[in-house]
This record gives sequence, C-alpha cells and structure tokens, in this order.
Amino acid sequence: MLEITKPIITINEADEIITILEKLGSKYDNITVQVKNSFSFPSSIIAELEKLKNEGKTIKIIVSDDIIYELFKNLNLDKIFVVKG
Repeated sequence: MLEITKPIITINEADEIITILEKLGSKYDNITVQVKNSFSFPSSIIAELEKLKNEGKTIKIIVSDDIIYELFKNLNLDKIFVVKG
C-alpha cells in the first residue's frame, strides 16, 4: 500500500510517487493507494496507475477528500480503478 498524506505539489514529489508505484508494480499484482489530506492528484501519477492497470495489476484508490473523489468520478476513472471514498 502506498499512502499519500500531503498535497503533491512539485514535479519531484510526483516523480517520487511514480518511482514507488513502479517498484510496487514490479512486486505486487494488487496495489492500493490511499490519499489523505491532498487536494490534488497529478495526471502523471494517473498515467502511471493506468500503465500498471494495463499490465494486469489491480489498482484500488482510497480517497479521504470529496474533491479528489469527485475528480476521479468526473474523469470516469472509477470505471478503470476501484475508487472508494
């Protein structure tokens, strides 16, 4: 499980998360990302999650913020990933 506990603001922060996701994807078939206290979710991270999904990984995203949850629903990402609010 990857737990994101603060807003992802810089490109470096997004790159760090992508690197962690790549490592998780090389080891596990089921990946859970828990997003707490974040009001943003960069598209580069979404792209990495889609890549992992296309590799056959199961992606579950748990969000604690209604805005991020609505973002995932509005982008129809809840059709690609398991998204829980």
